[in-house]
Amino acid sequence: MAFLRRSDLRQALDFLCEASEITEPDPFPTVLLDRLRALVPCDFVSYDEMDQIEQRVLFFGNCTNSQAAGDDPDGSDIDTFWRIKDENPVCCYHARTLDFSALKLSDFLSRRQLHRNKYYVAFMRPFGVEHQIVVGLPATLRHTKCFLLNSQSRDFDERDRAVMEVLRPHFPALYAAAAVRRTAGALALGERASGELVVLSPSGAIDFETAAARDLLARYFYDGRNERLPEMVEAWRRQQVSRLNGHCALAGPAEPLVVRHDGARLVIRRLGHTLLLTEEPASLTPREREIMNLLAEGHSNAEIAARLWIAPATVRKHLENIYAKFGVRTRTAAVARFRQG
Repeated sequence: MAFLRRSDLRQALDFLCEASEITEPDPFPTVLLDRLRALVPCDFVSYDEMDQIEQRVLFFGNCTNSQAAGDDPDGSDIDTFWRIKDENPVCCYHARTLDFSALKLSDFLSRRQLHRNKYYVAFMRPFGVEHQIVVGLPATLRHTKCFLLNSQSRDFDERDRAVMEVLRPHFPALYAAAAVRRTAGALALGERASGELVVLSPSGAIDFETAAARDLLARYFYDGRNERLPEMVEAWRRQQVSRLNGHCALAGPAEPLVVRHDGARLVIRRLGHTLLLTEEPASLTPREREIMNLLAEGHSNAEIAARLWIAPATVRKHLENIYAKFGVRTRTAAVARFRQG
């Protein structure tokens, strides 16, 4: 690592102090990318999170003066990016080593080699990018998290690399602190709004979920989920984000996702980085409501049958249907759900 002057270390420390005072739910918001651009002089800075296995952009952020309009993950060039990304030697190095230390394109390619490179022709030259340095958080290829610093006029020097290496060990803590902020905000929201909570990172990974929310997702979708949402919910979430960012020509306000299962339905609403899950049981028939009123009063099946002039087997059948609608297995749970309305 290059020797850093006292002033460089002071600037790096100031950057970390400012980063620790961020109150936004995103770990590296635009204001922080602007600050990084000033610390390591360049034309623009971006931060992206990607699933390199499924070839999906999970999150993309720019500094305020970014020229990289074509880097928009919802743009038409994204398929081209996935097709030729292996022409970028830094991407290849990441895939081979999972080493996300500060790397320059010039570590791998001479100027002449770069200008013949397909990735350069498609994604760098159109935006006047001649030099790039990339640094990332520790990650797997399922979820890479990288900063890209881009320059037209000068290559990055060893001072720039050393500054990024000083900052790099602190990025995971900043990332984790943002997750704590999101969860705290969601818990405060949960005190004001009804529903079970799922808190998401900007990329859509699950930061936190209540036990009831986990059970609801498992019941309505599938068991054995990883740290991400079920595919149907993830597709809906991405559509909502696109709508919010102006990339989707959908009219009207955002609609909740409604999924039906066994006569009941799960309603999912998005509030920022938080999902609110509410299960709405199927409505009871008049006879089922009569039975539940008597069950709530503490009557046995035989007593209910005698009161309603029906066979005890008919009462049991009605209760089976009620349990299925409520998504419960016991009389006590059915009564509790019935009293909730």
